[in-house]
Amino acid sequence: MLNCPNCYGKKWLRKVSPKTGLQLKDRDGKLLWRCWRCGEVAVEPTTPILPKTVRTDANILYLDTEVSKSLFYNYGAKVPSKYLRIDDIVREYYIICWSASYVGQDKVFSDCVTTQEARNWSDKNILKKLRDMMESADIIAGHNVDAYDIKRINTRLLLNGLEPVIGKKTLDTLKIARSKFTFESNKLDYISQRLGFRPKDDITNEDWLNIVKTGDKDTLQKVDTYCQGDVTNGKNVLQSLMKYSGKREDYGAIALKSGDDYYKGKRRDKYA
Repeated sequence: MLNCPNCYGKKWLRKVSPKTGLQLKDRDGKLLWRCWRCGEVAVEPTTPILPKTVRTDANILYLDTEVSKSLFYNYGAKVPSKYLRIDDIVREYYIICWSASYVGQDKVFSDCVTTQEARNWSDKNILKKLRDMMESADIIAGHNVDAYDIKRINTRLLLNGLEPVIGKKTLDTLKIARSKFTFESNKLDYISQRLGFRPKDDITNEDWLNIVKTGDKDTLQKVDTYCQGDVTNGKNVLQSLMKYSGKREDYGAIALKSGDDYYKGKRRDKYA
């Protein structure tokens, strides 16, 4: 928000007509606001969105990962407490494969562990390129990407002696769905189909077990294709929900030199 020209306050309230209950407009049809502090009335005192002609949009990388099961010892199928014992871990999870694609582009990048790497529970070789792509992006997007994918990736990067990717701007479609809508399910596949996109490929529990038991090549390829499909669907969902995210149209964008004119000569390089 632009500061009030009278008292420099930053908070603006909508000027509402007591007769109609609607926000008032000036003769040109622009919405009227009043300063909460001094009552100054102004026309749409918001920071203007940079037009595409004077900005370079951020590179938004949508990504998805497929993670293996962890392997534990346990006394039978029943778990007495809520969690399995940490000292009963045999093997911790690893990232089987990942897929990523930039919004506005069709190409889907991906990588998957080999049979030997799956048998060794080793994902280091496929993480290097993923890390470089995440570092190259301005914004990282995904479904539950904040709570799941980024944390899992950074954990595996750290354990493999690679630098985690910290501090990136994100767009999480799960957060948008939960905060703005009431879908019967917030799972990506459900939302994707409700919005008219294709259903995800079928992966069974047997497939996940087959990977950790044998590292079967065909099953790895199946999961890799499954992951790429999730990225394609996820990008479609993101583009459908983007305007409801609460983020500006120029979120993460960088202004070209002529963009300074929109801020009355005051230099600002990033707007978000």
